[in-house]
Parts: sequence; structure tokens; C-alpha cells
Amino acid sequence: MKNRPHKCIGDQISEEYSWWLNDGQGIPLCRVCGRCEAEKEKKYRPEILRPYSQGDVDERIDADY
Repeated sequence: MKNRPHKCIGDQISEEYSWWLNDGQGIPLCRVCGRCEAEKEKKYRPEILRPYSQGDVDERIDADY
């Protein structure tokens, strides 16, 4: 499978190997590589990066996503 380009640090397009950063429910958030993963994780609330429930977030969670 061919690697897809992604927006890396500074919104620069990178051909570096990348993968999907998923939330705690397995929902894809964004593509990351080893260089930009930590920076992009900071954009999300920490509680959604681990398994979470309705009690952890202030919005409705759709069961059939």
C-alpha cells in the first residue's frame, strides 16, 4: 500500500511515512508522522485520545458512527 502525503509541521506537505491518529473510540482524527504526531495531538482534548464515554465529553456520542 502506497503512503499518502499529509500536512506536517507548519502545514508543509510531507511524503514521510504517516498513519491515522485515532481517538479513543477508533475514529480517525488526522494523519500524522513521527515528526508531527506530538504537535497534532496537542490540538485535541486529552480525554478523547483514550477510551471515553458520554460522561467524559460535553457532546452527544453517536453509537453508529
